[in-house]
Amino acid sequence: EGTYVTVRPSFGDKDAIFAYRTEITWDPAASSLVFHESERQDAAFTQFGEVAVPNQSGHIYLVTNRHGQHRLITVARPTISGEMYGIITTLLAGRGSLLTPIAAPIAYLPIKMVAHPTFGRVSSDDPNYSLYRQHLRRTTDESFALFLPA
Repeated sequence: EGTYVTVRPSFGDKDAIFAYRTEITWDPAASSLVFHESERQDAAFTQFGEVAVPNQSGHIYLVTNRHGQHRLITVARPTISGEMYGIITTLLAGRGSLLTPIAAPIAYLPIKMVAHPTFGRVSSDDPNYSLYRQHLRRTTDESFALFLPA
């Protein structure tokens, strides 16, 4: 459970980072962990869903299932300082009804780690850009997630 600054590469600008807030909480009615995103620049795509923490894989799954359309985020269990690193698999919205599968690294940073979080599209001139980029690189540099060449 906790509140995180979530960072992933921007799907619309290869040099930018997309950041938003994610809260993971216990839902007594559902008797499970759930997540809810906020502070998204693209509010229409805000996600919420279930969180699974099976003890067999050692990973955490944040799953959205809306009308049969899924988005899956798989992250490693939190590091000693609370960050979680992994992969997001979703659909990239194109023109009209065009949707293209896309995968990218993702990092969840405990909000207390970022003194003044920046949300939305974060460009290289933003004070948090270097911190966010460092955490995205850590995802693959430390093998929290692997991306194979084509």
